[in-house]
Amino acid sequence: MQEIYFDNCATTKVSQQAKDAAIAAMEESYGNPSSLHGMGVQAGRMLAEARRKIAAVLKVKEEEIYFTSCATEANNTALFGVARTYARLGKKILVSSVEHLSVLEPAKQLAELGYEVLFIPVDNYGKVDLKCFETMLSDDVILVSVQLVNNETGTIQPVEEIGRILKEKAPQACFHIDMVQGLGKLPIELVRWKADIVTVSGHKIHAPKGTGFFWLNSTCRLLPLIYGGGQEKNLRSGTQNMPGICAMGVAVELAEREREANVYRMQIVKNVLQEGLCCRIKDCHVNSPVDGVPHILNISFPGVRSEVLMHYLEEAGIYVSSGSACSSHKEKKSHVLSAMGLSDDVIDSAIRFSFCAQNTVEEAKIAVEATAKAVKEVRALMGYRPAKR
Repeated sequence: MQEIYFDNCATTKVSQQAKDAAIAAMEESYGNPSSLHGMGVQAGRMLAEARRKIAAVLKVKEEEIYFTSCATEANNTALFGVARTYARLGKKILVSSVEHLSVLEPAKQLAELGYEVLFIPVDNYGKVDLKCFETMLSDDVILVSVQLVNNETGTIQPVEEIGRILKEKAPQACFHIDMVQGLGKLPIELVRWKADIVTVSGHKIHAPKGTGFFWLNSTCRLLPLIYGGGQEKNLRSGTQNMPGICAMGVAVELAEREREANVYRMQIVKNVLQEGLCCRIKDCHVNSPVDGVPHILNISFPGVRSEVLMHYLEEAGIYVSSGSACSSHKEKKSHVLSAMGLSDDVIDSAIRFSFCAQNTVEEAKIAVEATAKAVKEVRALMGYRPAKR
């Protein structure tokens, strides 16, 4: 049976180029980059090269790139770091209501520590309400955190407008952008966005798990979460994951170099899948916006719980998800779709298909047939009658 992997937002297969870079770091340059002898110096050069590649893609200074174990650590570093560093200026933090849990949960912890955490509302497409956002700004805001791309729906946030409004109304505040689902899919324009911190995960772009980084504008300061040996300019102590970092450097470079071609391929696959599902299945609801990213399609089939449909598709060798992999075992309902004002039956039946450049049109056609068959069977068992068009 052919296996079709449509869960690339959860994780991606490690590319051959990234794998080769990791193996070289393990077998040839396995020294500790903090060591002063020749093997350490060689490892240090590889670390610097990975940092250089990433900085070139982001068009920033090499010394502004800091390596972490994942984007969750990077997001925690951003939120707690800003909160602790700038508490003397204020304790007000704004976070969009559709953020990943690695931002929402630290924000809730900060609220328990006495910070004023406000959640920015979104419209029916999951985009930040800019007018409401502007009214929430004040002189005591120290941090605004917004995703570039929502990991469940593929909605692209208007980060340029958010950055402009923020710097006009609350110039003292830091602007953090979770860029996990945007790198390799959208052009990166940190200066135009007026960003201060961006965070990225390696395993979403065909690097190994356990890799991530953040960019910190040299005009900003952060207090670290992890103390120890002073690695990463004292912002993230601990011996660097050299195989993972070297692999991630290659993966970031490839993601940007091949971005336009990859976007084109993924958009075709998404179009075939979406058009096929909407044509074959009555009473379906597309939750992803028309102007969303090409690699995410969130769609609901009322009358069929998402978990049930996922297992039906898995039996057919097709792997999808019902939302964020980090929250699938915790949340009963998607906080993202709830914030968008969708009905319970739409939320409970939502499925996320997410693609990479290796997915094909043929896979999309197979998925359409399998999904249509599964939805028909489950709806018949449940006695569900689709609404007339």
